[in-house]
Amino acid sequence: MNRRQIGVLTGVVILLTCASVALAGTVSEEARHSRERPLPHDCTEAEKAADPQAKVNLYTRCLDVEDKFTGPLDAYQRDNMHLHRANALFELRRYEEALVDYDWFISKTYGNHVGALHQRGLTHQAMGQRQLAVADFDKALESNSGAVDVRFDRGQLFAEMGQYQPAIEDLNRAATSSPENAEYTNALAWLLATCPDAKIHDGKEAVRFALKAVSISRNARYLDTLAAAQARKGDFRQAVEIQQAALDLLRKDEAVQETIKEFTTRLNLYKAGKPYTQHRSE
Repeated sequence: MNRRQIGVLTGVVILLTCASVALAGTVSEEARHSRERPLPHDCTEAEKAADPQAKVNLYTRCLDVEDKFTGPLDAYQRDNMHLHRANALFELRRYEEALVDYDWFISKTYGNHVGALHQRGLTHQAMGQRQLAVADFDKALESNSGAVDVRFDRGQLFAEMGQYQPAIEDLNRAATSSPENAEYTNALAWLLATCPDAKIHDGKEAVRFALKAVSISRNARYLDTLAAAQARKGDFRQAVEIQQAALDLLRKDEAVQETIKEFTTRLNLYKAGKPYTQHRSE
């Protein structure tokens, strides 16, 4: 299930090196000039564009052509253009090209830019390169252990890989750190209720987190999780009622038939007094 839309990241990293006191004034003046220098027209238009393909085209022209009015890009500006173009390429699912730009940017920022490492990790994940994705998430969290979005995505990836204990640890930390994020609380509740590994099951905690998600946003997917949690706890009457409510919402929204079929299958399980458990391939 697609959990998220990838937002556009921004980052500005400026490294100033003063070799001596005599050069300090010169460097400071250059730094001030860099900060004040306007971006070329194509760069500013790329930042305004909504279409990712238009962004790629404009950022490419910005990187390839020196503006006759503003001159060449400063180093930090050029690095940022690579990052922004990488994000647009990611939206277009042109992952290999995105990696080239992410690699460029990360190499210029000493490999510790949390946002870029996160995005490169998501790119590796989208390409099926799970170990590389984990490595990027790990490095991002080494730089900033409080990056909750990175921890959440690593937890989801661990779950995909069948590493359920570290998955539950990451998801629990994300959900408890950001209790108002329904996506985080719902994901934790879902794994607690439906994990293929029975050792992870905790119906009571699953219900607690699922109720929190539903209190934030009452939608069919979160109700589906709450029903699974109630079934795991053993309250099949509640599970049936909630699953039926989820189905009713789906039908109102003219949901795809495949999703209705999945929800109906779970409803029938609860009517039979059985909880739902994911298969390891899900």
